[in-house]
Amino acid sequence: MALKRGASVERGYATVVGDEGVNYREIADTMTELGFSMNHSSARNHVIRVMRKFVSELAREYSIPLTDDRVDDIAKSPTFQHGIADLLHIVEAQRRDTLEQLNT
Repeated sequence: MALKRGASVERGYATVVGDEGVNYREIADTMTELGFSMNHSSARNHVIRVMRKFVSELAREYSIPLTDDRVDDIAKSPTFQHGIADLLHIVEAQRRDTLEQLNT
């Protein structure tokens, strides 16, 4: 979702490049190589769409009422995105450990 004319964001942009993540341009390049033509802004839109789903489901699970604008604000927050990235790393590590145990 584009910012309104004259609006600014003071919370920064989320990329987790420093800890094994990739930026939107790298996501777009990878998707294009896989046959899904994409530019960096499309990659960002997809990431934000998924983050909105995380926000909405977490709010629903904990019975927290949120307006659509608040969902957008949280979904775009670098802190929230970093937290979700951390959780996904943990889930993936646990999945790999489980598969390794099943294969031994």
